[in-house]
Amino acid sequence: MNIISNRYKNPSKILEKSFAVFCVVMAVYNLFFSTPYYVFLSFLGLALTFVPWIAGKVIRLQEDYLLRFTSHLYILVTFGIGMIFNGYDRIPYYDKIMHTLTGVIFALCGLIAFYVLKPRKQGKIEIEPKEFWQAAVFSVGFATIIAVGWEIVEFVLNLILHNDPQHVLETGVTDTMMDMIVCLIGSLIFLIPMYRYYHNKKYGLLMGVFESFCQTNLNGAKTREKKKEK
Repeated sequence: MNIISNRYKNPSKILEKSFAVFCVVMAVYNLFFSTPYYVFLSFLGLALTFVPWIAGKVIRLQEDYLLRFTSHLYILVTFGIGMIFNGYDRIPYYDKIMHTLTGVIFALCGLIAFYVLKPRKQGKIEIEPKEFWQAAVFSVGFATIIAVGWEIVEFVLNLILHNDPQHVLETGVTDTMMDMIVCLIGSLIFLIPMYRYYHNKKYGLLMGVFESFCQTNLNGAKTREKKKEK
């Protein structure tokens, strides 16, 4: 277990359990004071607490508690507060802020996917400054595909539940287009810390997640240290 990941072991478990309790409480509340739709969302949120763990097992990744902490925090603010608590309608601009955050987070996921898929050299992954733009295009494209996919999900939900999550009756296609645009902006914002990481070997909050993942699953940190000694 790497040092960065191990530091978030307890916070990750606390956040995971807290979100599960939040979903159960909201399910009971919505059962008496809201509609079956929000009861369903509450139980769906409870099921989402297992997604990071299941994804790790399916892809056969080593446990990374910082990545899991980040995943649960993202699920909390986007699905928990945004959908179960109905923050997208209650809190001004919350919808666009979360779609921008989605662009950032899934660009990070795209970067991780890029190196998971990259062929290994002698069992290790090399992270080189010269491949920054290749990884950047992949990351932005990954986030953009997620944004388009989510809008398709909302469209299908509207066909089934007739709840107009895309606000077509109010804004036409404006809300849908703005969601995808701010998601793209978020993914482009991610390129700033990503560039600093590639060229200056500096990592903050976002690239710290990537660094932790590399140390746990890809041995990327060791490869960079060897290159630096040269």
